[in-house]
Amino acid sequence: MIYFCTYFDKNYLSKFLNLKSSLESFNFKFTFYALCLDDYSFDFFKKHSFANVEAISLDEIENEYDNLIKVKNDRELIEYYFTLTPFLPKFVFKKYSIRQISYLDSDFYFYQSPKKIIYSNLDSSVVLIQQNVSDKYGKYNVGWIYFNFDYEETINILNEWSNQCLEKCTDIPHKGSYADQRYLDKWTLKLKYSRVYQPEYTCLSPWDSNISLDQNIETMIAFHFHALEIFDEHFSTGFHKYNKRSSQKIIKRIYLPYINRLILIEKKYNLKSSSIRNQRKNIFKKYQVKLRNFKSYIKKIYYKDKHIYRV
Repeated sequence: MIYFCTYFDKNYLSKFLNLKSSLESFNFKFTFYALCLDDYSFDFFKKHSFANVEAISLDEIENEYDNLIKVKNDRELIEYYFTLTPFLPKFVFKKYSIRQISYLDSDFYFYQSPKKIIYSNLDSSVVLIQQNVSDKYGKYNVGWIYFNFDYEETINILNEWSNQCLEKCTDIPHKGSYADQRYLDKWTLKLKYSRVYQPEYTCLSPWDSNISLDQNIETMIAFHFHALEIFDEHFSTGFHKYNKRSSQKIIKRIYLPYINRLILIEKKYNLKSSSIRNQRKNIFKKYQVKLRNFKSYIKKIYYKDKHIYRV
């Protein structure tokens, strides 16, 4: 059994279900410990039972770690969510007595099984993924971290990380820190049994160069759909936030199929989220373009001078 944990509110619920679905396609047993950040998400799992999902309410985490309540009202909502990150694997380890777990951001999607990465690192305490982004955001991608609790140093680094996030967790880079992520920069100096992977061998993200994305699109294990925004019949990949531009190949092979799946999930469960804003009834037909028609379709909607694309 492989264990994962993540968190989300109603705006990312469909993305989590999409993530879960991607892992189910590889036919291995796993459990997702899902921290629901609002009542809507938690109630969803009361109505819909999934054998591989263990829903956790925000109250459970806050009751276990009361220091969270002390900082909650002084932070923006996204900053509080970032503050929660190190507490989730700690909570799961304590309550469910598991030995290894991977934390994932809920806007990941897997194109190959993560089993190889996980099983090849059973002798590692923590596994990090390096990222190609400005130093002000940090060396490593907090969106995928593997923790092995057989090592005491894993518990120690999680406790340190928790305290750091309680002390400071801003949504903008500030004096050597950034959210929950930049604290990871010094982990390899502190952890004797840690390991680092390059993104092209694990997960790619919008901040990776187009060359890296285009060359590794066939072999990447996962993609991180960070900064994706969907509104009405258009979407933005968020590449421009990192001074990058998404290629037609990336739009065609990665983004449109992913968005199509999101729409189908939200339709299936009648989700009330802003993951897809201002939906129209006929938008589902527009998304369901067969792959063989994508080439001509992309040429019509790709704007070289803009960062907005048509669905």
